[in-house]
Amino acid sequence: MENQVTNNANALRLFFTDEVFVVKDDSVEIQPLRNPEPVFVAENVAVAVEKETVLNTENIQIPEIKSTQIPKVYPQAPEIPRIVEEAMPEKTFKFLGGNKKSVLILVNDQQHDVSTEQGRELLRKIVKAVDLGTPDFALLNYANYKGTDYIALHRFFKPVIMLSFGVEIAELKLNLTWQNEIIMHESTKIIFAPNLHHLDSDITAKKMLWGHLQKIK
Repeated sequence: MENQVTNNANALRLFFTDEVFVVKDDSVEIQPLRNPEPVFVAENVAVAVEKETVLNTENIQIPEIKSTQIPKVYPQAPEIPRIVEEAMPEKTFKFLGGNKKSVLILVNDQQHDVSTEQGRELLRKIVKAVDLGTPDFALLNYANYKGTDYIALHRFFKPVIMLSFGVEIAELKLNLTWQNEIIMHESTKIIFAPNLHHLDSDITAKKMLWGHLQKIK
């Protein structure tokens, strides 16, 4: 027997020729569907707007940051003491005589205290010619004080007259020139002559010296 089930719309019209009416029946209760799927309704969705947090700098207090490190303490450099220039101690000399008339006589002999016998005899005549006694002058052997300048000698003896026998101008560090004339250096009259021993045998130098001694008499 052939299958009489069909889904053809034209064929179905041949069998169902009567009109169909839909009538509402309140006695029939329609059960709701189980587990209904949620329906998305755009109007009912509340959109949560994230509000940007504004930092109120007036009311917020920044906590104090405490350093965990101990501050380094650098030692203070020691104060450098000022160097005060101290006055050089006055040089002292061992000499013969009393220097009462401030007359300084320099000799230069490394082998004798004053000079040879001839030189000492000549010196006695010289001091007698200018009327000087032993208490009046200071006799210094420069050979014992090599390198001593005129300033040191003047500071100690304060000579008004200085007779130099065998001690050169350069040794005394004087910016002077001996021209066989008495030198007036500041307040001191200076006469340069050869070493006493050599002077005794030098007639020309001896005469020149006698002439200078007469001027300082």
